Amino acid sequence: MEAGLEMLLAEVLSPSQVSQFLNCPAKWMFRYLLDLKEPGTAATALGRAFHETIAHNFRQKAETAHDLAVAECLDCFRKILGPQLEEAKLQKGEHPMELLELGETMVTKYIEDAAPLIRPAAVESRVSGVIGGVKVSGYVDLLDIEGRIIDSKSALKPLKGIAHHHHLQLTSYVMITPAASGACRLDTVTKGKTVSLIQKSFFINEKDRHYAETIYPMVQDSIREGIFLPRRSSPLCSRRFCGFWNVCEKEYGGSVRCD
Repeated sequence: MEAGLEMLLAEVLSPSQVSQFLNCPAKWMFRYLLDLKEPGTAATALGRAFHETIAHNFRQKAETAHDLAVAECLDCFRKILGPQLEEAKLQKGEHPMELLELGETMVTKYIEDAAPLIRPAAVESRVSGVIGGVKVSGYVDLLDIEGRIIDSKSALKPLKGIAHHHHLQLTSYVMITPAASGACRLDTVTKGKTVSLIQKSFFINEKDRHYAETIYPMVQDSIREGIFLPRRSSPLCSRRFCGFWNVCEKEYGGSVRCD
């Protein structure tokens, strides 16, 4: 490991990096410091293909003011999902054709129910700024013409409230996006037995901003100190949800649970 690399990586942080570090510093180290590649899963393959398809629709809508036909979106989704699944490590009981059908239902649901009411001003735009004295850079999924930031996600089941990492990421984007009004919406398409769309709107307040201004310098200092603890107590710490579990066991000892 190159000496001082922690200092270099901590100079400019992204909201996703900070969320990853808060979730598990060891996983942050494997991904960003050691530059290890995490094997894909069925969930990540579906999520990326869904996200890229939605972004493709809104990029052209920002120019034409019209959504693509559902059939065009599905064609785009299939082309993206194929390579993603080839690289993914599927679990027992996960089949490519079933995942394809599920993904097509998810895309159809979003394009028909959510997309028509969204008027995009910018899609996957790079933004940068300073939060709590820390340089921050990232990409905003979608900014509509009213200055609202909309983030689209997929999930196995409906979530209660707004997850901490989603709230922090959207707070960060509001703080470093000049045209952002402070209004946000999280669109989640669930992948359970019935595919559903759940939309949660909220406004970033001063308490949210204060939290971000406190957390960013703390994470930066922790990275610079080079202490990367594994969060074995996290519900996401398992062989199913973390592709670095075997490296983690070799580095720190102990066992990562099997799900």
